[in-house]
Amino acid sequence: MKLKIIEMSEDTEYEDLSIPTYVISLEDRKDRLKYIKEQFEGKDEFDLRIISVQKRVVDAVVFWKGMLKAIDMAIENDEDVIIICGDDHEFTKDYTKEYLISNIIEAHQKGVNILLGGIGGFQQVVPVTKNRLWIDTFSCTQFMVIYKQFFQIILNEPFENGDTADGKFSEMTSNKMVLYPFISVQKDFGYSDVAKCSDELRVKIPKHFSDSDLKLNTIMNAYQKYKRMEIQMKELNNVN
Repeated sequence: MKLKIIEMSEDTEYEDLSIPTYVISLEDRKDRLKYIKEQFEGKDEFDLRIISVQKRVVDAVVFWKGMLKAIDMAIENDEDVIIICGDDHEFTKDYTKEYLISNIIEAHQKGVNILLGGIGGFQQVVPVTKNRLWIDTFSCTQFMVIYKQFFQIILNEPFENGDTADGKFSEMTSNKMVLYPFISVQKDFGYSDVAKCSDELRVKIPKHFSDSDLKLNTIMNAYQKYKRMEIQMKELNNVN
């Protein structure tokens, strides 16, 4: 059953739900296509659709055009929420079906346009829940949950040589969050075909993700400590 976000609630059973998932992959990179299919193998919660693109222009433009094709298909299919990812997406050990879908639903209820599975860099972040942070600018777009209200805005956005998907999305909306712990990182194939990160961040992709993870872990630990103190203070006030 296709996930219809407007019908979902925290009490929804996730067993039979599936999320339209568009993978953007270059036609001549069979190794990456094989790899990404293996990532999703056995995960029936993803309704996988492959968007094959040809590298006739610069990498970032190729990826953006693939995204536009996915968005067009999503509108035609009347989909409420989709996932767009690159063929270098890699699930982390923290991924579970329940973790992803529950956060997709909760983020929708907060008016989020994009929910990211993991990022390779950021500037400002604000913890919102125990598993989600609001972000301003970010790097890398290998796994994105995109909501229906944002589809047409993406289609209308101009994209030129020199632009990147992460740069565009950082500018286009303030309603974006990232999951933490990450459920997705970017696999390093030793080369970049369909670029989704700014040029300076593509050199040492694994390190950028591990650095981001470490920084967010520190922020989230502080947030959790504050929330515990807040609960304790409320309990003390109630006693008094």
